Amino acid sequence: MRNLKNSKTSGISLVALIVTIIVLIILTAAVIVTFMEGGIIEKAKEAVFKSDIRTYQEILAVKNAEKQIELATGNGEGGVINETEYEKIKKIIPEFKEEYKDLVGISNGEIVLGTRTDDPYSIWLTELGIGVAKTSAVALFKVGDYVDYNIPEADREVYKIAEEETYWIFNDIDEDYSYDEGEDIIEYQDIMWRVLKNDGTKVTLVSTNPVEKINFYEANGYTYGPDILNEICAKVYGGRNLKVEDVNEVLKMKPVPYYYNIEGTKVNKELGTTFGDVIIETGYDVREWYFTSDDEKLDLAYSYGKSDCINVSEIEKELIFRDTEYWLASTCADVYFNSGEAYFNTYYVGNNYLNSFNLGFASGGGTGECFAIRPVVTLSSSTQIANVTGDGSSADNPWQLK
Repeated sequence: MRNLKNSKTSGISLVALIVTIIVLIILTAAVIVTFMEGGIIEKAKEAVFKSDIRTYQEILAVKNAEKQIELATGNGEGGVINETEYEKIKKIIPEFKEEYKDLVGISNGEIVLGTRTDDPYSIWLTELGIGVAKTSAVALFKVGDYVDYNIPEADREVYKIAEEETYWIFNDIDEDYSYDEGEDIIEYQDIMWRVLKNDGTKVTLVSTNPVEKINFYEANGYTYGPDILNEICAKVYGGRNLKVEDVNEVLKMKPVPYYYNIEGTKVNKELGTTFGDVIIETGYDVREWYFTSDDEKLDLAYSYGKSDCINVSEIEKELIFRDTEYWLASTCADVYFNSGEAYFNTYYVGNNYLNSFNLGFASGGGTGECFAIRPVVTLSSSTQIANVTGDGSSADNPWQLK
């Protein structure tokens, strides 16, 4: 009987064990289902992903700052970071995970959506404020591209020539250089632009062709001409006038000034640091007439032709040399080798040359000339393209700006 009783007790224990195991299995299944339905794993995955992206953004911000320092100091390439390939992104952000390949890229120095649109990654990226790559002008524009750019009407001003200026600034000149008093304003014209320069952080546009002719005359024309050109372009087009430094940079020219003493031989370069020295030697000291201070120095005159520009493309030459002659907002000085008299000039560009025009003479008086204006505007790296149908290849297929 004792053995039978023990056997019965053992049987009850086995049943209890089996029931306990079944209950545990049910409870475990319930916990797993609850765990999965609650998205705890998914939420943990989301947290890791978002943390990674924020880390990448912080690293990229540092890299962008380094690029700006390179650009400012000339120590490195500088520019804006644009990468879509995993291997190249990995070089910029070493922590970048391969599992995120093609989910994101770098455009205009920012993390942007890539070519993969896997959910829930795309949803998480949107929640982080990550969007599609912006179509940046800096990233796409090439030198010579045509751009359809217009400043808002509210920002356009009319330049009015003051009454006291009319004797040395004319903006409507007929063949005999007489002044038409009925034309005393310069207004905005709807013009096409071309890319003059793109340094990776900003784009410089120049009007496809010169606009609105203006006459400068004698000493005042020389002295105030560049300021007037820049003021007109600022008020009417929101920019400035092209300078001789712009031209030399685009054409990769480093011209050597030519200047002479009264015997007609070239002045020693070491003695030609200021043109005032030459003026005094020739007996003409016109500092009070032409200078704002006794310490102001003059750049010495030079010129060159289109055929001298051998290190640039035809597109770059085409940007500078146009059929219409136009002023540059830059001045210089020269000495006529026969008489030794000093001349005060303003630079201009013709259809196949760069030269300067003698407006004022050291001995007094001068002459005048009528050339066009050449507006220049600068676009920041944030400037976006309105559509991608144009490719900037011609005036009929220009880039359109927002």
